[in-house]
Amino acid sequence: MSKSLSTQLARVREAHDALRGAIAALDPHLTPSGEPTKLTRQWVRFCRDLEEHMELEDAQVLPALSALSEGREPEVEAYEEHLLSMGAELEIMRTVAGAMADVAGLAGDQEAELRALLAQLEEHARREEEDLFPLAMEMLEAWQESVQVAEDTSWKAPEEVIRKTRGVCHTCSQIVPAQVVRNGQIASLEKHCPDHGVSVQILSRAADYWADLDRFYFKVNEESYDQRDFIVRMTERCNLDCPICLAKANTEDTPDLDLDGLEKLLSERRGIKVDLMAAEPTLREDLEDWIRKVKATGNIAALHTNGLKLADRAYAERIKASGVDEVFVQFDGFDEEAHMVLRGRPLVKARMAAMKNLRDLGIATSLIVVIARGLNEAEVGKTFRFALEPENAHIREVFFLGLRVLGSARDALRREDDSLFNMAMMPDELIDLLCDQEERIHREDIRLFNRVYFSMLSAFRVKKCLYVQHYLVDRDGKGDMRPVADLLDLEALGEASDKYASLLERHPRLARARFLAALARQGVNQETLRILLDLVRLQQLFRTGMNLKQVPRRFLLLGFITACDPHNFDSQVAINCGKGELSVDGGFVDSGAVANVDRERRFDETDLVPGELKRQAREERKERLSGGE
Repeated sequence: MSKSLSTQLARVREAHDALRGAIAALDPHLTPSGEPTKLTRQWVRFCRDLEEHMELEDAQVLPALSALSEGREPEVEAYEEHLLSMGAELEIMRTVAGAMADVAGLAGDQEAELRALLAQLEEHARREEEDLFPLAMEMLEAWQESVQVAEDTSWKAPEEVIRKTRGVCHTCSQIVPAQVVRNGQIASLEKHCPDHGVSVQILSRAADYWADLDRFYFKVNEESYDQRDFIVRMTERCNLDCPICLAKANTEDTPDLDLDGLEKLLSERRGIKVDLMAAEPTLREDLEDWIRKVKATGNIAALHTNGLKLADRAYAERIKASGVDEVFVQFDGFDEEAHMVLRGRPLVKARMAAMKNLRDLGIATSLIVVIARGLNEAEVGKTFRFALEPENAHIREVFFLGLRVLGSARDALRREDDSLFNMAMMPDELIDLLCDQEERIHREDIRLFNRVYFSMLSAFRVKKCLYVQHYLVDRDGKGDMRPVADLLDLEALGEASDKYASLLERHPRLARARFLAALARQGVNQETLRILLDLVRLQQLFRTGMNLKQVPRRFLLLGFITACDPHNFDSQVAINCGKGELSVDGGFVDSGAVANVDRERRFDETDLVPGELKRQAREERKERLSGGE
């Protein structure tokens, strides 16, 4: 058997050499020499991802298999998890190759060579999957009882492996093998670091719910779509020093972002959303100019702010006049003690003043509500009911954001203060909180709604993270609402989503056409035909970008979200991150999830403390004032 495995390894190395040769022959023709096209952009991504895949196999997987073939037990123990990650790697490469195949018709004289390369890659993947992998796994099982997983003797095999992926060790920040598993009613992301053992991030305490959505999401999101939503981190300065700051604002004297990159992005794209944020964009004196530039180029201008400057009516009027489409406001509820923990100061008065200005000026608003375990969980229901009040029709969306171990919170953990770490939450827990605090909203309805939602994203080729889940309610204009389950036949739409998922791989265009027809035919019951036009308008926003200004006022969108950090990072989820990022320290990154983890890795290599420079400046100012007295 070891001889057979050695033969398979030799074939893998030969295949890698052949693939690299084919890429080298095509590269002079397909690498962008001027302005990148859809084909050349995809080619650059394809080459990068394929080379990373082959390097991973060469450096980690093949040595693991060599150890198996030669019976070297120490190496088996060290490399076991690299071998187990092979299945996830193959699926990632098939997704990348599929995206390349979609644009191969644009390659002109090189189309035949390009398709031959893709066929060569598929044959390589098939041989690994059908020949190499089963043989290696059979040999590995012989060692299984004597091998400890990542040196953690407390580890036990899960009841079920939902999906294999890659994660990040939250101790060393290195990419490590991971898997999404279930044990009873707990669904978790389980990561295996050879140096630091097993670590677990609970994803859901309703494993049936999570397993269903996880499998369905990846079934309808096999492709990697072009990014249509970009975070622009305009400045790392802030007028707050939040203990939970995700951006680590005021950490060092980082210059404001040179916006040449944004200028280039605006010249290349139309119909994208530009999120002007991080840390506090209202500190940029040229903010209004950039809002105008975003609008002038046919894109959606979204401002993300802590709301302090919007409490000034004159400033809010200037932002309105600049043409901003929507404003996302940090709004963590009405508990000032919670604000002291999360933000370092009381904020209710200032935020209510900002809300009044946004309401009076008719600016479409989204509330970003950070929820921390054991601190402000009751604010979920309170903020939901606040958004339903008749005078708050300008609030089109409420995002419940689970506190994450990122930025300042992670820095505190690194310095052995785990108080904020223990408050971290995932979106699934936020769903439980809303269901507990609003008896007409049910988890099963949210599950069905998100199957339809994920299908719509797929049908319109929109990137969106699995960690972002949604629900919808219809306001009555008197402070109450009806959940979407009372408006739509979610069971029928769930069946349409299942049919869409089944047909998508074989006949994608037909699958999309039938699914969109089913939305119109089966979605609305007889009692709610009068809102059909508003539902159609809402659906169209998936095509053109979810501009909150255009969301019908009767609807309130609800989101249950998180930020990706080293604890919950899942490489397969990150591929479809709904936001790209442009920043001073990271440049342009297509996935905000990847940008977050990369930023944490860079900070791990320093002794910088968030907010330290501002604290020093305040102390120096106090000393100067006292010295002058």
